[in-house]
Amino acid sequence: MPAEAGRPLSTEDASVLEQGRCQLEAWVDRTRDGSTTAWAVPACNFGLGIEWQVGGARTREGGESGFREAYMQGKRVVLEPDAHPVGVGVVAGLIRRPLNQTHRGWNNPFVLIPLTHHLTQATLVHGNIGWIRDREGNRDLTIWGVAIETALSPKWAVVAEALGENRERPFFRVGARWTAIPKHLDLDLSAVARSGGTRSDRLISLGFTYATP
Repeated sequence: MPAEAGRPLSTEDASVLEQGRCQLEAWVDRTRDGSTTAWAVPACNFGLGIEWQVGGARTREGGESGFREAYMQGKRVVLEPDAHPVGVGVVAGLIRRPLNQTHRGWNNPFVLIPLTHHLTQATLVHGNIGWIRDREGNRDLTIWGVAIETALSPKWAVVAEALGENRERPFFRVGARWTAIPKHLDLDLSAVARSGGTRSDRLISLGFTYATP
C-alpha cells in the first residue's frame, strides 16, 4: 500500500493537515529474517485543501543497503468526517521502484479513496479502496485496507488493520500509539504479519510523527 496515514497505520484516513502546517513521519521496519527498512515521509498543506506528501525507503539486507522505493502523492478531503456520517477523500500519486529491472522511474500511478467513520467518540474506522498500475508486471491491481483506532486515554491509542491487494494474501497489523506532546509528537510500535507468509512477511515497526505548530 503506497499511501501512508497516521502512524502506525498504513490504511489512509479521510483527513488532511491544516493549511500552513507540515509534519514528518519516520519509522523503521525490522523483519524476522534480519532485513531493516527505514522510511521518512514529510508532508505539508500549502493551500487549496491539498496535503502533499513525499516518502522514501532505504533497506539494509545481507550486509548491503540501497533505496528500495519512493512515492509522492496529493490528498484532498471531499466530505469532512466531522460534518458527515462518513468522511470521504481522494488520493492520487506515483511510485518509483529503482530496484526494478525495468520501469525504474516515476511510472507506477495509483488512486485511492479513503473513508473515515466515527464509530464512537473515541473510535474511528477507516476504509480504503483503490487502483495501482504495476509497470514492471504490466498489470492493474486493486488495493484495499480496513483499520480501526481507539483512544484509551488522552495519550494512548490502540490500532488494528488488514490490508492488501487482489492478487496477494493480506497483511495484518496491531499496535499502539503514545502522544508525547499533544498535537505535535506521537510515538508508535506495531507488529505486522501476513496470512500464510514467510519470515520476511513478519516484522516489528517503530516510528514517530512530528507536526509543526
